[in-house]
Amino acid sequence: MNRALKLSIAIAMTLSAITGCKRNDDEKAAAEVARTEAPATPTTPPAETTTATEAPAPAPSTPPAAAALTQAQAVTLVGAVDKHEIQAAEQARSKKVRRDVLDFANLLHAEHSKNLEAGQKLGATETSTELTAMEEKGRAGLAELDTKTGTAYEKAYVDAMVKGHEEALSMIDTKLLPAATDDNVRTFLTNSREHVAMHLEKGKALQAKMGAP
Repeated sequence: MNRALKLSIAIAMTLSAITGCKRNDDEKAAAEVARTEAPATPTTPPAETTTATEAPAPAPSTPPAAAALTQAQAVTLVGAVDKHEIQAAEQARSKKVRRDVLDFANLLHAEHSKNLEAGQKLGATETSTELTAMEEKGRAGLAELDTKTGTAYEKAYVDAMVKGHEEALSMIDTKLLPAATDDNVRTFLTNSREHVAMHLEKGKALQAKMGAP
């Protein structure tokens, strides 16, 4: 190969290398520009976390109102009061209580016996949950009284009669009289109320004499 040809090839190779380097530099520059000018990828905000809210507790249910009494049940309840006072008076007699307590017990025995008979003549009797509760309470009260003797019994008996007549008076006013639809029943309940109120006053006077509970 002659000298002129070798020189031509060397020049051509040099130019090709220079051109390739320049092209590589241009591509790198273009890539850098593209990278810097590309819009930033938007950052997705974190999803909001919600705290589960507990459901409000249901409101407590209101118990159903007690059914109104019938007038037959009202008469029967008065009879239960009469029977309890008669039994308590008989117990007091057996305990040989002092004279003023005995007089009070005899009064209750006589008047509640008459009232019981008047109620039975109406021929209206009917059981109820109130009657069952009253009878159970009466038996328990008499059993408790029976454990006492002497002065302790006398005081406990009078205290029990005062409390029992207060409860009976309230029951007649709020439950029994409103149940009366018959004139004879209303008259019976009204008379019963008068007796109970009178017994209560006598019982309170005796209680004060003996010393309040």
